[in-house]
Amino acid sequence: MLDVVWKDSDVIFIDTDVVWKVAAQYPEILPVINKDIIDPYSGGAWLWLCEVVVPGRAVTRIARNTEDLNYGGKDFAKFNLQIGEQMFSGDGSIPRVTLRVFQDVDRIIEDMVNETEGALGASVKLIRVNEKFLTSPVSALEADYDNLASESDSEWVTFTLGIPNPLTQRIPLEMYSSSICPEATPAKFKGPKCQYSGVDGTCTGNYEDCYTKGNAEHWGGELGLDPNAVRV
Repeated sequence: MLDVVWKDSDVIFIDTDVVWKVAAQYPEILPVINKDIIDPYSGGAWLWLCEVVVPGRAVTRIARNTEDLNYGGKDFAKFNLQIGEQMFSGDGSIPRVTLRVFQDVDRIIEDMVNETEGALGASVKLIRVNEKFLTSPVSALEADYDNLASESDSEWVTFTLGIPNPLTQRIPLEMYSSSICPEATPAKFKGPKCQYSGVDGTCTGNYEDCYTKGNAEHWGGELGLDPNAVRV
């Protein structure tokens, strides 16, 4: 029998005369979730979730699961999907990942690709989640990619994903505003940083709206940038 002892954010595995101690890699992950990451005997299935954001279209959320599920307040439709290993090359090209989605009866994913000229410019978020912690989004278990190419046949829609090109990223990476919260966009609203889980389906991004929703402590704007908002 393998006993697992938890102390703060460290994991101590005790098996007869041998002791292994593994420090948590991501301190923002709750210890109870860290346990399921490290301990193979903890139980609970690990699932792949996927968010596809094509400019001008609603966000498509799918899950490798036999039934629909809700993760962090967002609904993910059941799909058969496969995610390959990250591929590296020595020619200086960016690392790539292959995402394959099985054709459903209505061919929803293929229609989205065809209607958007291959979904070029789309951003894809791959999410790893344990079925026991669907209400606790963890940003450290998410990875963002750009869609580099896509194709389809009678059975699969295949996306070739690459890490975002740093030359196309906004500098600075974050948007700072004294009046608008950057987490109010459709792709981020109710996400790990926003943390709003109420009934409202949209957000204006201003502080008053966030305060009315009872979520002011997570408002992502910077009131200190406005000299009229802060008095010393």
